[in-house]
Amino acid sequence: MTEVDIVGAGIWSQRFGNWEEFQAVLAGDEVEAGGALKPELIPARERRRAPAAVKMAVEVMDQACRMAGIDPTDVATVVGSGLGDKQITDYICRTRADAPRMVSPTKCHNSVHNASTGYWSIATGSHFAANAISAYSDTVAASLLEGAVQAIEEELPVLVALEELAAPQPFRSVIETDEPLAAALLLTPRGYCAAPLAGLELAVRPEEAGNTASLAIGGTEFDNNFTAQLLPLLAALAHGEASTHALPLSRGSALDLSLYFAAAARSAQA
Repeated sequence: MTEVDIVGAGIWSQRFGNWEEFQAVLAGDEVEAGGALKPELIPARERRRAPAAVKMAVEVMDQACRMAGIDPTDVATVVGSGLGDKQITDYICRTRADAPRMVSPTKCHNSVHNASTGYWSIATGSHFAANAISAYSDTVAASLLEGAVQAIEEELPVLVALEELAAPQPFRSVIETDEPLAAALLLTPRGYCAAPLAGLELAVRPEEAGNTASLAIGGTEFDNNFTAQLLPLLAALAHGEASTHALPLSRGSALDLSLYFAAAARSAQA
C-alpha cells in the first residue's frame, strides 16, 4: 500500500473552468460556460501555438499549484493521456495522405506525448522530472501510481495531470467521446504540508477493476473519456467525503484508492 496527501486540485471542461466552478456545478448551481482556454502560465506567443491538449493540461496543473500555494518550479510532473493528442494525429495523417509536403512543423513538434510536460517545464523553469504516460484505459491508474511512488521515493511534490480530448471521426471506432476533460492532483508525502486537502491510499490488487464509474456533471456526459474515471474521486474530494474507488491498471490488476480526511476517519476505515 502507498499513502500520500492531496494538497491541490484542478479541473477544466467546457462546462466548468476551475475547481470552484466544479464545486458549484456539483451543488446544482448555474455556472456560465467558460470562454477560450488561455492558461496564463504559458507566454502569449507560445500559447498561440500550443494545441488544446497542452492548454488543458497546463491550466489544471497551474490551478492545483495555486490551490496548494506551492511554486510550480518545485514540483515534478506526470501527465497522462490515453491516446495523446488525437486532433493533431488526425491532422498529420490526413495531411500526409493528401499533401505530404504541407505538414506543419509546429504540429509535428506538438504531436509527441510529452508536449504538455515540455511546455510546463519551459514555462515554469522547473528542472524536476517530467514524465508522460499513455496507457489507453489504464492511464489514470498508471499516472496516479507513478506520481504517488515518485512523491514518496523522492520526498517532493508530484503534480499528476490527466487530459483527454474529444475524439475526431477516425478515432470514434476506438473511443467515442464528445467532451474534452482535464484534471490534476498535487500529491506529496504524508505530512509534507501542514493542512492537506485529504489523504489518499493506493493499493494494487491482482483482479480486474470491472466497469469504472464516471459522472454526468451539470448535464454534461463524459462517457468514454478516460480522464472521467477520476471524476467520482474528485467529486468526493469536493464534498469532503471519504470514499473508495477501483480503477483499471492492467489486464488482471486494479488500483484501489481510498480517500480520507482526518486521522480519526482513517482509523475508522481501518
